[in-house]
Amino acid sequence: MRSIHTTLLMSAVSALALNAASNAWADAVPAPADAVQVEQLIVTAQKREQKVIDVPVALTAYSGAMLETLGIQEFEELSLFVPGFEVQNQSPNNPGFVMRGITSDSGEATNEPRVSVYQDGVSISKSRGSYVELFDLERIEVAKGPQSTLYGRGALIGAVNVIQAKARPGFSSAAKIEAGNFGYWLAEGMVNAPVTDTLSVRLAGRVKHRDGYVENLLGGEDFNSTDTAAVRLAVNWRPNDRLNTDLLINYQNDAPSGTSFKSLTYLPTHPDTGAVLGDRGRNSGAALATVAGFENNQKLGLERDVFSATALASYKISDSLSLASTSAYRRFAGEEVFDADGFSLPLFTFAEDAQGKSVSQDVRLNYDAGGKITAFGGLSYFWEDGSQRVPLLFNERAYAARASAIPGFVAPNVAGLNVINSIPGFAPLKSQHLESYTNYGTTKSYDAYADVTWKATDQLELAAGVRYTYDDKESGYAAQLLNGGSVLGGSTPTVARGLFVQPTKGGLPEYRSLNDSGVTYRVVGRYAVTPDANLYASVATGRRPKVVGGGTPATPGGAVRFSEIPAEEVTSYEAGAKGAFFERRLTLDGAVYRYDYQNFQTSIRTSGGQIISTNAGEASATGFEGQATVQINANASVFGTYAYSHARFGNGLFKDNSFRLSPDNSLSFGANVGFDSPVGRFTVTPTYTWQSEVFFDNNNDRADLQTTGDKLQDEKQGAYGLMNLRVGYQPDNTALKFELFATNLLEQDYIKDAGNTGDAFGIPTFIAGEPRFVGVSMSIKR
Repeated sequence: MRSIHTTLLMSAVSALALNAASNAWADAVPAPADAVQVEQLIVTAQKREQKVIDVPVALTAYSGAMLETLGIQEFEELSLFVPGFEVQNQSPNNPGFVMRGITSDSGEATNEPRVSVYQDGVSISKSRGSYVELFDLERIEVAKGPQSTLYGRGALIGAVNVIQAKARPGFSSAAKIEAGNFGYWLAEGMVNAPVTDTLSVRLAGRVKHRDGYVENLLGGEDFNSTDTAAVRLAVNWRPNDRLNTDLLINYQNDAPSGTSFKSLTYLPTHPDTGAVLGDRGRNSGAALATVAGFENNQKLGLERDVFSATALASYKISDSLSLASTSAYRRFAGEEVFDADGFSLPLFTFAEDAQGKSVSQDVRLNYDAGGKITAFGGLSYFWEDGSQRVPLLFNERAYAARASAIPGFVAPNVAGLNVINSIPGFAPLKSQHLESYTNYGTTKSYDAYADVTWKATDQLELAAGVRYTYDDKESGYAAQLLNGGSVLGGSTPTVARGLFVQPTKGGLPEYRSLNDSGVTYRVVGRYAVTPDANLYASVATGRRPKVVGGGTPATPGGAVRFSEIPAEEVTSYEAGAKGAFFERRLTLDGAVYRYDYQNFQTSIRTSGGQIISTNAGEASATGFEGQATVQINANASVFGTYAYSHARFGNGLFKDNSFRLSPDNSLSFGANVGFDSPVGRFTVTPTYTWQSEVFFDNNNDRADLQTTGDKLQDEKQGAYGLMNLRVGYQPDNTALKFELFATNLLEQDYIKDAGNTGDAFGIPTFIAGEPRFVGVSMSIKR
């Protein structure tokens, strides 16, 4: 706590000094005629409209216009410009959201998210349904720290709220087309139109395609492509000054090619001949394939649909009281087939079929009379039902050849199947053995919450909030042997055994119920040094509810092995400063924080590739986040962010390890410069983002924590930076705009993940990051 008090004092002195300097500078140097202020975005993080600098939370917010300026189309790109926020996108079905070192990416139906993602206040946090396209938005708000009082369940360590553009009176339209390398093209459009004086409709859509950037050495579609279509319908009905309603319908379909899970253990070879087709480079071509007949001959890749319907209503009861209601239905369904071993020989092929649906209702009463007290309180209900089915296809002959270190299989090349099939003694083994396991999760949750802000003086504001949550959960697990017992697994004429998954009785699910409840709170103080400079300090708690996970029985037909993981709890201490200076041409904000975790819930892979939840004990995180924007004049601005995060395990299995996907340091900076010419206006927007070393697993790829004999610590990404550039041109007296753009301009090689399912079998795989993308764009707005 001493460091926080010291930082708070330093922040106060700095804020006073900056404000005094800005006033003196303004008096001494008149503002240029074309000078403008940094955009003061209005946000609703505290359930009322406020300027960002007045919200006593570490908050990064971007308007829809700024997202377009930076060329941001998805969460992974957004995270590069939000301090303390990382997003890993293996595929739209498997993203990882990381806030201040804490990752939320599990696909299990029983797990609870740590970092919540919201669309207009509705939780879309289940990872298999959370990755949505970012277009036609009002703004995005990213709040760091425990946010359960403000945002609700799952916001253990932060929340991302995507606020889409609503239908409004008046006519407007926009369109954009883009094209680039790797077969890239995008078409996007929006139209907003009034129907009557009280009814307006808005329709927006996006279609995007890009060929894969990792070469498929066996021919066919290259890996890591983009194939997305999304549509949004918004209807607004405002019959009078008291009632305002919005209906929001969203649909998105994703069908990218397979993820490039590439093995560096073996050279990529032809599956039938063993001919070498490529090298062991992390970013070079891969030889991956599925097996005929697996999952109804679905090809490598993903097929995912996401649908949601949200009804927002606000009613002004009086000048000081208003009632807000949020009702929502959401569902997602996606199946992804992947070659998890990372090479062409069909050692094993996996799939994941994840489905979920949810219904939620929130009713909130807001009080704001313009006096010393503002407050809100409400009740919410959340119901969710989901499942995750994982089919596993093994070639027992190939598996036995590798396990037996058959010459020609282990190194330097993978032998062709014709070689393995000719090995004496392998004939009885199955060329295709199919197992499957499924986990189920149903949750009914009831919340009651309240938050009060008291303006003690003209400068001092105190706030306190509390939320009570009650969960009624049911977890299930089932496993089947889909084409008989495993010969390699030791099946007998009377007992069919699995190779890695033992079947449940009759292949049917078993269930375990759980009730859980908990209280979270926040206490915040904000001191206005000046009207444009604030200091704040807070203590807040977060809670990830108890979970029950199911595991394969010890013996065929035996009882499911359920394990209850205690609730994960975190206490956060934070202090920060925010301000606008030099006639609001400079904005600065920064925050220091300390988190302490109890019963840190993490996931480990079993030797059979299953992911199970476990308690990793204590953990802590200490860090700093800062961001700054300078509006030099009407034609030029510069901006930057920096984050430091020291997130480590305190005891248990991973003692002293870094959190996965958590760089200790990350930064971004950029500029937006425009100038007029006789033929029109030009803009140039260069940006650069950088992050330090990251590990992809909480075991940090340590040799002493490997159970498969993998002693090489290579499942990490060293420090790297990415440079992007956008150059625009708008002819005089037209609404048209043309742009040239490039991402990863310097062609930096990096990986976005390593280890993966193959790591459980001693053959880790690596997923390449995006290469240089270039393209052109034409857009129009009216």
